[in-house]
Amino acid sequence: MTTRQRAEATKAKPKTGKGNDPTVTWRGLSFTLPRAEAFPLDAVEAEEHGKPLLALRLILGTEQYAQWRTVAGTVADAEEFSAALVGELGRGNR
Repeated sequence: MTTRQRAEATKAKPKTGKGNDPTVTWRGLSFTLPRAEAFPLDAVEAEEHGKPLLALRLILGTEQYAQWRTVAGTVADAEEFSAALVGELGRGNR
């Protein structure tokens, strides 16, 4: 997820799941994200240093990242997932 996409996504009124955290369904799997204000600072720094997959891993957490990797194996998959995140959260280009 790019910095711009993350900024746009965090302004949305997303679907919420357990604990009112935003949820995204992609390729039949559901992912719960922390609210923007709860994003780990390490994830924000990773994104700023051009490491979007590390940022994603830190945001999703170990278990959800491993689940995501079962259905994502290419850069194109990562880009599609990022677009799905932004789209599900009600922001971004559609």
